[in-house]
Amino acid sequence: MHKSIKIGLFFIAITLFVFYFFKNGSASIEAKGPVHYGDTLNFVSSVPIEYLFPLAATDIYAHRVSSQIFETLFIQDLKKDTVLPNLAKTYRFSKDRKKIIIGLRDDVFFHEDICFRGASNKLTAYDVKFTLDFACSHHPLNNSGSALFEKIKGGKEFNLKNNGVPNEEGVKGIKIIDDLTIEISLNEAFVNFKKLLTSSNYGIFSKIAYNFYSNKITRHPIGSGAFRLSLFDQKKILLTRNNTYWKSDKFGNKLPYLDALNVRIISNKENEILTFRNNTLDLLFEVPAENLSGLLGNLQEAQQGKTVPHRVLVAPGTRISFLAFNCNKKPFDKPKVRQAFELVLDRDRLCFEILNGEGTPANKGFVPPSPYYDNSKLSLKKLDVKLAQSLLKAAGFNVNKPFPKITLYIVGTKNSLSSHWCAAYCQDLKKDLGITINIVYCDFKTRDAAIKNKKADLWKVGWVADYPDPESYFNLFYNSENNKSDQMSIPRLQNIAYNTAFSKAAMETNSKKRNELFVYCDKILQENYIILPVVIDDFVAVINLKVRNLELNPLGLVNFTEVYKKDLK
Repeated sequence: MHKSIKIGLFFIAITLFVFYFFKNGSASIEAKGPVHYGDTLNFVSSVPIEYLFPLAATDIYAHRVSSQIFETLFIQDLKKDTVLPNLAKTYRFSKDRKKIIIGLRDDVFFHEDICFRGASNKLTAYDVKFTLDFACSHHPLNNSGSALFEKIKGGKEFNLKNNGVPNEEGVKGIKIIDDLTIEISLNEAFVNFKKLLTSSNYGIFSKIAYNFYSNKITRHPIGSGAFRLSLFDQKKILLTRNNTYWKSDKFGNKLPYLDALNVRIISNKENEILTFRNNTLDLLFEVPAENLSGLLGNLQEAQQGKTVPHRVLVAPGTRISFLAFNCNKKPFDKPKVRQAFELVLDRDRLCFEILNGEGTPANKGFVPPSPYYDNSKLSLKKLDVKLAQSLLKAAGFNVNKPFPKITLYIVGTKNSLSSHWCAAYCQDLKKDLGITINIVYCDFKTRDAAIKNKKADLWKVGWVADYPDPESYFNLFYNSENNKSDQMSIPRLQNIAYNTAFSKAAMETNSKKRNELFVYCDKILQENYIILPVVIDDFVAVINLKVRNLELNPLGLVNFTEVYKKDLK
């Protein structure tokens, strides 16, 4: 059977599943205003999703799904650069801004589940404290890094001594005032603490649910979001409407409008695009520029009415694609070798010739320029093949001692955008420095295992901020003595000046001074050559015009709560 027919039959089967089993669907509800209830929205994740637990998820594909299940205390209005209460109903800071008291909504309930067994599923301050305590722990399922525990009073001490489930006392600086009020004390005034709590990493989960499922919670996510999990395996994920969701729209309609979100794992972009053109997908993420014109089909197809009416959404780049060195393994334990690799990296050629204008060359520092980060005072990176060759000689490599063959790990397939520029860069290394590189295409789990076992010499990383602030990027390399959290794919930077500048920036309230401190961090990071920033990626999505009210935010996420489908007239 043809592959596209199989994919089409799959989506038909899922639609029938939803129709038959989702007995409390919303299709029969008459909506006020122009919106429409019912329908299933279909989209794809190009990599398998292992975890649907906010603190465990480390990639955007997992967060796109988990953020529909879990909600945060605050949300970010990225258009206005403001932070709004969400699960929080009220909040107030102390005069010194070292303490925040948060009052919770009284009408939020977790998804119905057997874990409650007659107990209340209402979201309370006990759940919020348990979530934040967990985020400060060194539990294996907590991959949120040091962003939170470094800031909350007692967080560092808690992280050092707690490798498991948070105890009843938890973090000293997180106190329950009553069932709907929680108090958080900070070590120092942190100007963007509310913004930090908008990160999808800190989606609030149920204490009862965790105690019931324990570490299996990653396959049984219980949140308070607009959608709840119904199916989860390596090939598909099905989220269905939360009929008791607390939000309503401006017309008084209960949200969400959609009955379900159907996520299929398809690693081949050509198959994904073909599925979209066959009208069995509603939304495409990460669409290469070279494929945009092909989505329209040819003139003959357009004349026959076989093309799909669609709209292209572009969110300005906040994702940085970079190469990371295994600095604990020869030959990359030598800074001169890492610098040599930097000096032959032609970012302009990779972006404009190899990627056909896809993305922006990362020619200045690590963090993409944005309304909240100005990197204009950083120097442009330069190409210098002769200097690179001399650095390798100074590092001891020559005709008698040739550079060893190294292995580059890439998450994805050979037809991905990453594979194109990585392969071209490997060709440049062979041509300019005589270095042979073996490329391994794999999933996240395989890559991280190779890094841990020191089989990987070099690997590609795509990073997008957890929340819109340079602190979210630079925190990756902040390495305090108490910070045991570790992103496997991020090399460690041991630098006192970097740590000092980062800490000062986190507390600085003057935006100009704060930016200067982060620029200094950027400069130090580049001088150590532990990573090679290559491309600043825009987020590009294509939607069927039947899909209404959908927005792609600069972090690459979509909130489907107010998205609906409606046939074109």
